[in-house]
Amino acid sequence: MDVDYKVVIIGAGVVGLAIARALAIKGETSVLIVEKEMGIGQGISSRNSEVIHSGIYYPTDSLKAKYCLAGRDRLYAFCRENDVWNSKCGKLVVAQSGQEALLETLYEQAQSNGITEIHMMDRAEIQTLEPEVSAESAMFVGCTGIISAHELMSAFHRTSADADHDLLLKAVIVGAEPKGDIYSLRVEGPGEASYSVTTPWVVNAAGLHSDKTAQFLWGTNDKSHPMLRYLKGSYFKLSGKWRHRIERLVYPIPDVSHDSLGIHLSFDQNGEMKLGPSAEWIDDRSEDYTVNETEVDFFYREAKIYLPALERNDLSPDYAGIRPKLAETVNGHSDFYMKHEPDYPGWVNLIGIDSPGLTAALAIGEDVAGWIST
Repeated sequence: MDVDYKVVIIGAGVVGLAIARALAIKGETSVLIVEKEMGIGQGISSRNSEVIHSGIYYPTDSLKAKYCLAGRDRLYAFCRENDVWNSKCGKLVVAQSGQEALLETLYEQAQSNGITEIHMMDRAEIQTLEPEVSAESAMFVGCTGIISAHELMSAFHRTSADADHDLLLKAVIVGAEPKGDIYSLRVEGPGEASYSVTTPWVVNAAGLHSDKTAQFLWGTNDKSHPMLRYLKGSYFKLSGKWRHRIERLVYPIPDVSHDSLGIHLSFDQNGEMKLGPSAEWIDDRSEDYTVNETEVDFFYREAKIYLPALERNDLSPDYAGIRPKLAETVNGHSDFYMKHEPDYPGWVNLIGIDSPGLTAALAIGEDVAGWIST
């Protein structure tokens, strides 16, 4: 049976674009990417800390650990080869008095995951490396870095576009129906347009809407399938006097209750500093990206612990993002859901791809492309 495309990718975030890139490299030209926003990477992929993660936090046998480690070194190499801005600046995970045992546990997890560029530091060593940072002890992680997410996604898209892939913006998939070996996808947009697209392969990389997109196949009543919870995180930027004052990222001990890394300090390629993200469960799944200015006191208190020179008026609201967390966790950790669904051949679900999805994108893209183009 004739089809419109060999592959339809739902979502033009970093993961969807990484899959398109990998398919292009494999010679696949019949690819459509459907994106609900006005451009690529305007959803959760552009509303994060832009950190290249090391892989220290995740359970050893988790998909997050596997793909973070597989993606990290690929990402640094890709940036070198494609002129994508990045900095392998390293980071400090800091522990205050009474938190030393928690830091030691994290160090052991990092060792279990095979992270090599790590070592423990005492207060004096911290002060020598980063005089502005105060902590009883710290773990230095040398393989952590930062990246321009927009430059990365643009580079992925260039490879996709060079392979003559089609990109459909301001359009959403509103339904899917299996018809033998193919899927008929109902599309709405741009504008008032409504039509169907047929394909034997569907890649659901729809981010915040990935669980709802999967329900086109398995319905809404089966609670055995993955569901998402939204975790909103806001950022506050620091005043210009903090520019370039700290050379490494600074993270507190993780916030286990929210499966979050806590209020950490990061910066961009201009040396502009920011704090965040916070962690607020959004149970009504509203996509509200406003930053509540009243959170400034919380951010100030949390960061003042490890930045004693910080003043409250150094902080101002910046931006917010929403993390798609799997509702089902194991020992407080959510994982990725990545599967070529056995009951629906040709349908690939990528659900709950939150942090470290940016770091893992290249590795995820290569594996998914391998499932399709064998």
